[in-house]
Amino acid sequence: MDTVSVDELVKEVRITLDENQTESSYLETSTDNMELDEIIRAKLVDAARSIIETAPVDLLEASVLPTGTEVVHTNEDGSGYVKLPDDFLRLVRFKLKNWKRAVVYVEEEGSEGDEIQRNEFTRGTYIKPACVFSHDSGGNRIMEYFTAGKGASGGYDHTVDTALYVPVPSIDDSGGNGTIGIPHLLRPCIVNYCAGLTEVTRGNSQQADVFFKIATSYYNKNE
Repeated sequence: MDTVSVDELVKEVRITLDENQTESSYLETSTDNMELDEIIRAKLVDAARSIIETAPVDLLEASVLPTGTEVVHTNEDGSGYVKLPDDFLRLVRFKLKNWKRAVVYVEEEGSEGDEIQRNEFTRGTYIKPACVFSHDSGGNRIMEYFTAGKGASGGYDHTVDTALYVPVPSIDDSGGNGTIGIPHLLRPCIVNYCAGLTEVTRGNSQQADVFFKIATSYYNKNE
């Protein structure tokens, strides 16, 4: 992740707004400069989150998902689950040692894919693994997996090979100057999406749609 100054991003969004307006006096007359900056600042996290949730996984930058013994819980039938951290937003890659391939897409709780995993005859295997977002008995968010695959000893091996995720974006004000971590390749997408959210707040829905389309066109080539 790039750690970027919030003030720097606010400036980029302002420039983007200015370049896409038909009225040359937009920044001077439509909204007080300080008020506009506050609107942009308030929308940065939402913009980053929206883009991270929809962008292709190859454009994301990941953090390592904690997988200690207090996090990974195993069952005798080869299934298990991982407790998700509070800042979990999106899975990038999860693979157990003996799986033939990694999981990059997770089924939602209550979905048809979830129901398939509840059947021992149709659930995922070490050849074609599957994961499901769910909750444990304490209400904690978890990611269940089916099935671990067996090691050299003949028993199920729950050893985690790779576990990567993207955390929820947030502004860090601890150093006095606000910063936010964003994927390097998605920076222009986030700037344009933030411009769109800013226009929504200002009541310019038509112009907002233009910015939203520009933002996602970086990775949706059919737009």
